[in-house]
Amino acid sequence: MLSRSACRGALLLLPFLLTACEKEITVDLPETASKVVVEGTIETGQPPVVLLSRTQSYFEPTSIAGLASLYITDGVVIVSDGFTTDTLDKVCSEQLTEEQLIAASEATGISIDLLRQINICAWTDLSGAFLGVEGRTYRLEVQADGTTVTSETKVPFGVTLDSLWFRLAEQRPNDDTLGFLWGTLSDPDTAGNAYRWLAKRINSDADGNTKDGSFVAPLFSAFEDRYVNGLTFDFAYNRGSVAFSEADDDNNEESGYFKVGDTVVVKLASIGLREFRFYDSFSTNVTSQGDLFSNPANVVSNINGGLGAWVGYGSRLDTVICQP
Repeated sequence: MLSRSACRGALLLLPFLLTACEKEITVDLPETASKVVVEGTIETGQPPVVLLSRTQSYFEPTSIAGLASLYITDGVVIVSDGFTTDTLDKVCSEQLTEEQLIAASEATGISIDLLRQINICAWTDLSGAFLGVEGRTYRLEVQADGTTVTSETKVPFGVTLDSLWFRLAEQRPNDDTLGFLWGTLSDPDTAGNAYRWLAKRINSDADGNTKDGSFVAPLFSAFEDRYVNGLTFDFAYNRGSVAFSEADDDNNEESGYFKVGDTVVVKLASIGLREFRFYDSFSTNVTSQGDLFSNPANVVSNINGGLGAWVGYGSRLDTVICQP
């Protein structure tokens, strides 16, 4: 704590400090080249899904028009598993019917409202012949924006939760409605396992619509077994929300909570350590800096020549009805 004399000294200096601050200072911020950002997954029994975007300046506007300019709509995406090489099909939201938009939202995890407003393209295998196989390594090559970026990921063998249950949060007096999901996991006795938690509510809201159109991951949804290798342990997660969600329960006191009566499908995905480091550093960047696009320097990517992640999921599903 400052003494009275120190405070008087600070007050006496104030006019001089204010005068000194009147000098105009010009800062020249360096221009940085835009980079391709990859958001790609391939999981057990599912075709690959790849979205492409580009980085933007920290001071660029974040309006709908600004967001639209980030998404890449022209490119070539090739995936190989060592046996088959597949050039993926491009599907863009502006070409889809309302029913197809719903399916696209489920497949990509992008808000259907955003898909209606912005032309967003995804690359996938429409034939259904190229599906993720556990234990297999997948190489990705993307040609877009005049550059080529590459990556490689493995679909690990999945691990099933021992148990899954709902518990009231009890954050407020007489709160008998909202809570979190808990799980018990037995980690295999081999160091270097990592996981990602995603959940989807499949019951209907007051308007008769399914609450979640896709699996949603909360921040810090990924974790590794550094401190729990070979152990059986309990853990909990809050409810995540998709970006730009306009749903009431994502913008009121229910945000972040599951609710009594919800039926929830949980996806526990085994992932590699590089992929874990991406999700963990991304969550840290969002909570401290804002998002991946505006300041990606601290995000650990497994994309060569670009940013983002190409992730193999060894997925296992479980379902729980939220009852206290």
